Amino acid sequence: MSAEIVGVSADPPERNLAWNRELRLPFRLLSDRQGEVGRLFGVWDDTWNLDRRVTFVIDRTRRVRFVETGSLAVETSRTLEAVSRLAKSK
Repeated sequence: MSAEIVGVSADPPERNLAWNRELRLPFRLLSDRQGEVGRLFGVWDDTWNLDRRVTFVIDRTRRVRFVETGSLAVETSRTLEAVSRLAKSK
């Protein structure tokens, strides 16, 4: 199975880098300071000026195949299932 995980937040790049190093995350964290990515995917919250926590599985053709909001544990298992199904459909 081949997949890439990328986190996106409204935090500045320096904070994302520090958080990534502190937690030793196995994926990159990208900064969306102006909410451009969040607005593109419909997850930007203008009230709080941040991206809501949402997981997307996007295929190689840039088509959104899966969207999950909710608790991290549920989100993680459902996301892995979606990635696995996508890999099997190739």
